[in-house]
Amino acid sequence: MLSANINYMNIEKNISLKKYTTFKIGGPAEYFADVKNIADLQEVLEWAKENKQPIKILGGGSNMLISDTGLKGLVIKLSLDKLEFNDNKVIVGPGVMLAYLLNMAIRNGLTGLEFAAGIPGTVGGATRGNAGTYGIAMDSVIKSIKYLDENLNSQEMPASEAQFAYRHSIFKEKAWIILELSIELEKGDIKASQALIKERLEYRQNTQPNLPSAGCIFKNILFENVDIEGLKAKNIEIEKFDKFKKIPAAYIIERAGLKGHKIGDAQISELHANYIVNNGQATAEQVIMLISFIKQQVRDKYGVQLQEEVQLLV
Repeated sequence: MLSANINYMNIEKNISLKKYTTFKIGGPAEYFADVKNIADLQEVLEWAKENKQPIKILGGGSNMLISDTGLKGLVIKLSLDKLEFNDNKVIVGPGVMLAYLLNMAIRNGLTGLEFAAGIPGTVGGATRGNAGTYGIAMDSVIKSIKYLDENLNSQEMPASEAQFAYRHSIFKEKAWIILELSIELEKGDIKASQALIKERLEYRQNTQPNLPSAGCIFKNILFENVDIEGLKAKNIEIEKFDKFKKIPAAYIIERAGLKGHKIGDAQISELHANYIVNNGQATAEQVIMLISFIKQQVRDKYGVQLQEEVQLLV
């Protein structure tokens, strides 16, 4: 028998997760809580621990695919939205949308977040996955991170200990929950920053699909992980990507002739080959089958093993 009054703690049962994800795919959460402060977070975590319920953390719902059968245990939507500016230093909660943080930084005369233009989701999710563009990511601005460890104790670490790498941080390895970030920006040329943001948003609008998706499905391909000479022999234009030493996954998926391929209502975007879109009634199973098909085709044609960027909660 479950202990404690879940209604008192605003824990709900059998809540559909479709509306909480950008993919608009997924079954129900067995238990669900939308937490807006640290005290409530600790309370629902204690409840989950006492009742031996597994925990999943949900931010903005981008970059993830949730099973058609839903998720067992407690799903916590982390809506911690603290946002404080002090000169060029910012304290921000993990539930703040990255786009909102960027806009507020510009309003406060601060630059350094231009790389975030158009990236969906929350600051917490962007930190966990070290999200970024054009070779710049969250680790370029984060100074320290407060978090709850696996024993629900509050801790703080400098960014240097977060094991940031390409689309990676220690929070992908540990059952820790980000509570708050300290970031540092610059007093810069706001007009130039606004022009750059406008340009990048327009580029995204013209090159990325306007249908439900999880964002990029695969990580870009690091030069160090592939046979460069072998790819050159297969007419892959490696020189185009020398600046960042990464081959865009979209490029190699498109070269494999996979744009537009469908399984059910899940489709590889005709606009951007590293997006799988939901044409209306796509299921998680269809998306997973399409991911497997892409990986198999790219591996067979180019000897490249693609790695998922999207988090599979199945």
